[in-house]
Amino acid sequence: MNRKSTSQEYYALMIDKNGLMPAMHRDEAGAGLTAAAFMDLMVNEIVVVEKKKITVIKALPDSLEYLEDLYTYLKEKPRHMEKMMADFYAGSRNKKLAEKIGESLRKDGAAAEAAGGLFGSKRVFIPEKGYKEELVEGIRAAVQEEELKPRDAVLVWLLQQTNCLKQYFSKHETDQLKKKLKEMKKDPLNKQLAEMIDYVSDMTAVMTAVMATVAVTSIN
Repeated sequence: MNRKSTSQEYYALMIDKNGLMPAMHRDEAGAGLTAAAFMDLMVNEIVVVEKKKITVIKALPDSLEYLEDLYTYLKEKPRHMEKMMADFYAGSRNKKLAEKIGESLRKDGAAAEAAGGLFGSKRVFIPEKGYKEELVEGIRAAVQEEELKPRDAVLVWLLQQTNCLKQYFSKHETDQLKKKLKEMKKDPLNKQLAEMIDYVSDMTAVMTAVMATVAVTSIN
């Protein structure tokens, strides 16, 4: 199987059959997409993080052009992780990020463009059924391996943290997966995996805090 970036694969597994983010946890899914996009920038050594402050150190390659908006935003000046998540987890920036990632999948033949939204005025990109099924089977197979590759661990962790995993794994499988990730993280030979999960854990913690703050503010 020809694997794609973390943000592309997260999008394909998170988006619903209508090309929209899950209605019951749209904010979490949007934050997860932002985190996945950021992880693509980090693993490609385009950005570095020091004391939760993000700095761009390298040009964005053509292969990740669909992340240009997030890259440009981060390049303007060093940003704290909390600020990035607050600005990108929802709203127009997140919608544009999702649209560009979806369009990148269409260009690769892994998604189809359609008219979505209440009045059909929104461009949406629906992952092709065959591609999505192949991706799900690939992830399920990866989970059954003795050790998860860091990229698979990050993808599964993000899906789990944003309530997008249970449609693909049973509760028992999810519990076993959580246990496996914890055990792998403790293994000193899995230093890279531990670091990746720590980054994602930090981002999901920030994501939760940001959404809670916004919820309280909107109530008041």
